[in-house]
Amino acid sequence: MLTALFTGLSIGLGSGVAPGPLTGLAISTTLRSGLGSGLRIAVAPLISDSVIIVLSLTLVSQLPDNAITILGIVGAIVIAAFGIEILWSAYKMGKSELDMGSQKSTKLMKLPFVAQGALINFLNPAPWIFWITAGSTILISFWRESPAQAVIFLFTFYLTLVGAKVAIVFALAASRHRMNARTYRLILTASGILLLITAVVVVVSHVLR
Repeated sequence: MLTALFTGLSIGLGSGVAPGPLTGLAISTTLRSGLGSGLRIAVAPLISDSVIIVLSLTLVSQLPDNAITILGIVGAIVIAAFGIEILWSAYKMGKSELDMGSQKSTKLMKLPFVAQGALINFLNPAPWIFWITAGSTILISFWRESPAQAVIFLFTFYLTLVGAKVAIVFALAASRHRMNARTYRLILTASGILLLITAVVVVVSHVLR
């Protein structure tokens, strides 16, 4: 149970705070249209990821155990790569504050806010790569041990993924469109390190045993 809890929390936090299309859209929407609109973007993974998860699980569950094991190793590498990318993003930050400017209007912004977030997340390759490799193999491994562990992993993953984006939106709204870069950098660094640790845990606990 603790392994499922740790895995879900660490990957969810890393995914939630990492710079990317959905985080950027949540930030720009908050600045442009206010707190409520930003929150609608932040919860979008709860909609789009359901389709990604079903399709990924359908594909991976058809594979033999040996292929799933290999895919699990690839998934651990993917998690580690995400961790390194987040650490690099933290390293490149140099300002004392982040001034998040709003983006120019696009056709995407004419859609309802939740639809904007769901669409940009669905078209982003990162969730697909994660769920086809690491996500599906982790979920299948936990399910084989105990359905409760699979539920814990999914729940904690989305609790921290969505919760982190919601926290960023609240921080921006409360700080009048400016965010302390040092705090964000520390969060990114901690998340990157957690993802690297999680990559090792995935290999040891769900692939090599």
